Amino acid sequence: MSYKVEIKKNKDGFFEMHPSEAAVIVKYRVEAVVVRADGTEIARGRKGATKLMHFTNLADATDLKRVAREAISRCTYLDPSRIDELEQILAALRTRQKLAKPSRPGTAMRPATGSSANRRPKVDAKISDLPQYRSLLYNTIEDKIAGSEMILQLAQSKVHVAQIARSDPVINALARLLFEDESRNLDLKINICRIFACMAQLSLAPALFTKNRIGGSLLQEVDLELQRYQTWKDGLAQRQHEPAELESFRKKFIHFLRKQDQFLAVALKILLLIGRDLATQTKMVKKGVVAVLARCCERSNPEVQILGLRFLLRLSLFVENLERFAQAGVVEKVARAVDQQRSREVGEYGLRLLYNLSLCPTIRQGMLKKSFTKRILPLLEDSKYCELTARLLYSMSQDSRGLRAAPDLGATCARLLARNSESHTGSGEYLLALTTNLVNHPGLAEDFAGAVKMDEVMATSLATSDAALLRIVNLVTKNVPDAKWMSEQNLSTIVKAFKTEATTEFTMECTIGLAVALEKDHCSTADVSRFCKLQTELTTKSVQARTPAELLALAYFIGALASTDKGADLLTAASMTDWLCRKLGEPDGQQEELSLQIGYALMKLTQYEPARLRIMDYPGITKVLSTNTQRASDVSRSLFEELLRHLSLVSEDIHEAWKSERFQQYNGQWLQAIATRHGNGADNIYATDDFNDDEMDLITKFGLEEIGLDLSDDLEDDDDDVEDMIERYSARTHSRLDFRS
Repeated sequence: MSYKVEIKKNKDGFFEMHPSEAAVIVKYRVEAVVVRADGTEIARGRKGATKLMHFTNLADATDLKRVAREAISRCTYLDPSRIDELEQILAALRTRQKLAKPSRPGTAMRPATGSSANRRPKVDAKISDLPQYRSLLYNTIEDKIAGSEMILQLAQSKVHVAQIARSDPVINALARLLFEDESRNLDLKINICRIFACMAQLSLAPALFTKNRIGGSLLQEVDLELQRYQTWKDGLAQRQHEPAELESFRKKFIHFLRKQDQFLAVALKILLLIGRDLATQTKMVKKGVVAVLARCCERSNPEVQILGLRFLLRLSLFVENLERFAQAGVVEKVARAVDQQRSREVGEYGLRLLYNLSLCPTIRQGMLKKSFTKRILPLLEDSKYCELTARLLYSMSQDSRGLRAAPDLGATCARLLARNSESHTGSGEYLLALTTNLVNHPGLAEDFAGAVKMDEVMATSLATSDAALLRIVNLVTKNVPDAKWMSEQNLSTIVKAFKTEATTEFTMECTIGLAVALEKDHCSTADVSRFCKLQTELTTKSVQARTPAELLALAYFIGALASTDKGADLLTAASMTDWLCRKLGEPDGQQEELSLQIGYALMKLTQYEPARLRIMDYPGITKVLSTNTQRASDVSRSLFEELLRHLSLVSEDIHEAWKSERFQQYNGQWLQAIATRHGNGADNIYATDDFNDDEMDLITKFGLEEIGLDLSDDLEDDDDDVEDMIERYSARTHSRLDFRS
């Protein structure tokens, strides 16, 4: 059966200026339809096509609109309405031709290299001559350079780069030259690397580079060039005492260094692109890429440093690579690069890398041994690096030695916070976190307090509702006796925030701030009561508090109020004693920090008789307190045992109930010990008198003798012991507010 093929060209094609030739690239779509003689369609297909339209001798007098109109009339698949667009491209072509140097008669196809390259005209490469350019790669070193330059011209064109990448003979020749070139000519290696860099963005690049071992060859060449650099550097040092040769050698060294930096930059770009693949990256790490990149960071060229730092930053994300970082001495080399600050990017990438490395405890210990904190402290006051440096110092401050290593750190952070407050610019989160860690240490908190006015810092934190800054003020106030923020305005503002119904991190810090001020006698209960109905606010807060953080802040505030008779009277009237006992028995109260704060508050309230009676009348108070004596923490256990012992001295009911509770607890432990002994295969634990020490301790501890307590003791005689006990536990408990750190 006869059939025919109909070819149709669409008019949706577009065009662009050729990157090197005096031509316009036209891209369009061809549609082929196969039909029978009767017109029935059999098959249909579409294919993209490209055509070059060459334009020569575009002189100033040439009518570009007429040329554009004639070109579109010949290309029927272009839309006639795009004449103006083509005219603009032709104008750009004419301008480029005018700027190009005129060619001289007798110029060879091969462009000159080296120092003569600037004096010879550029010869446009043609894709049709690609086999000729490849053949030059097998001749002398001058021919190799010339051939690589012509291939580089073609590779820089998006039109031809894919075609070159699919040409196995060309790729094989370039890879062989990169791997086997004995002349170590930098011009040749730069050209080859630039050709591969043009191909690196292609989808077929990973398979192409793996097949030809481009990554391994490049890594080896970079390593060799760094060795050559060290040889040249040693040679320069040896000629310091030979003035006749020194200047000449120095000029050669500078020229070599400039060429080598070009090669290293383009080679590292390719390695960075290849390293996106994790399997390839793992192979590169095994071949020592970390040590090579670390040496690149010591170069004086910022571009080479940045590329090396970027690659190291990527590798630092994997824990398995950190040992190689330590072996290569990366920290010291990167620190020197940051110190030099040849460019802002070098400093930023360097600090980010050092931050990642500081998260490794082993590397962080090495940093601290070399006084690294003191070394980078000046960068903290540089606005370009402040936040990154604060992040690094915050990481190092997780170790207390990192804080002690820089005595001026507290004062520096104080100046920065004050400067940011004056300029109304917010302080970065890492600077605030770093300062919080600092002021947790009394010595550094004193440095901070001595560098700023605490009342002004407090006013700023209240005006901006900055919870982090207010947390810093609270910690400084707690750790430094002379640090006071108290003023009429500040007190009014913080009490107003305390009264707010909405519970936020800021309002919780306001509650803690008031508690610290009361505890340090910077203000009194009467002062606070002037700005709010404290009893009503306590009742409201006790109902609103839900989360552990809210409960902890409120318990801390209640403990501070309980320090005075007036505060204890107010707490009793607001039924806060019942609230404390109830929360201690609830699941939330079983949290270590919250139970300590509640126990501390109850201990102080027992010195006030009305409050003590309310506590003793609470149903099941003995069981609640006795349960808390079974905690694993020695601090909690001894605190609640002391509290129960104190209440037993004045209440025989509590004494008897506690004795019963202790008997049940000891009996339960004794039965558990017996069950454990049976579980270990012992049929009769009394079959022999050969007890070990642990068993004797159990029998003695869990014996049924009566707990001896002398009820005739006068409570007033025991006041000194109770006050010492409160002082001992108050210092421990209210300083353990980890949720504020």
